[in-house]
Amino acid sequence: MVKTTKEIKVSDKTYETVIGQDKALEIAKKAAKQRRNVLLIGDPGTGKSLLGQALAELLPSEKLVDILSYDNPIDENTPLIKTVPKGQGKEIVSKARLQALTSFKKQSTFIFILVILSMVTPWLIRKQYGDIMAAASLIGSMIFLGAFILFLNINRRVKTASRVPKLLIDNSQTKKSPFMDASGAHAGALLGDVLHDPLQSGGLGTPGYERLIPGMIHKANKGVLFIDEIANLKPEAQQELLTAIQEKKYPITGQSERSSGAMVRSDPVPTDFILIAAGNLETIKHIHPALRSRIRGYGYEVYMNNEMDDNPENRKKIIQFIAQEIKKDGKISHFREDAINEIIEEARKRKTKQG
Repeated sequence: MVKTTKEIKVSDKTYETVIGQDKALEIAKKAAKQRRNVLLIGDPGTGKSLLGQALAELLPSEKLVDILSYDNPIDENTPLIKTVPKGQGKEIVSKARLQALTSFKKQSTFIFILVILSMVTPWLIRKQYGDIMAAASLIGSMIFLGAFILFLNINRRVKTASRVPKLLIDNSQTKKSPFMDASGAHAGALLGDVLHDPLQSGGLGTPGYERLIPGMIHKANKGVLFIDEIANLKPEAQQELLTAIQEKKYPITGQSERSSGAMVRSDPVPTDFILIAAGNLETIKHIHPALRSRIRGYGYEVYMNNEMDDNPENRKKIIQFIAQEIKKDGKISHFREDAINEIIEEARKRKTKQG
């Protein structure tokens, strides 16, 4: 027995901090290697979320990508989607913005020259033809200049919109595969959404591709999507989730029928994630049959342990668990031997059976 938990070295690797779930951890390692979905069934507090994080940690991060949306010149309500290696997305957007700014500066210089000409021309005409012709020339110049500026402004908006893409998923700073906890997420947060824009006429509205909001299924691409109490998801959302799993891609569209975003539907966006679904034995009965069948047929269904044998090896694991929680909290003082014994004794009481 240790004198204090300060003596225990806590690993920075998540999969080394999972306690009492050796079989489940072994399956999680297989699932990470084979890229299989997993359904975890067990009581709250048995380490389901931790297993999901451990699995994400075991995935390779070099396959991560950035995802961009582009304006579709043929149909603005069907934005184009492009996937590039991670880190390139920011470069593409920066170059496009620089090109748009350069174009704007050129147009501004041209407009400045036109303003000077519109001021000088009436003065020259006045010298030749008098005040009436000069006034007519001034009015004509102002009308022409205003119309031309308006044309350039609209033209610039259209060109800028088509040139500057929106960076939907930026993995340039991501060091490891993403882990997205979508427990309790509503349909828009889970599946993606399109922002409502009340200004949809006269070219004043924001283009559809700029209003796309990726969902957690898109952010989890090449990583792990974790959903606790998955049976609480609406059947429709579970069906859409199944589609994303099967196709490994899912378009972004407006989730509200009354929103202008409902008119927008992007090209399919990559959703190549591993699903870690969780729940207790009772709630799992209410999961969508097709979704559960897909996980069981092409992945693993794991029943979590909620007890450990009372032996010296497992008592050491409980001490490790205490040290991990102290480090995670950052405020609790380290436990002495008598405090550790109290926790072990409490664990014995809670199981209510010998050994």
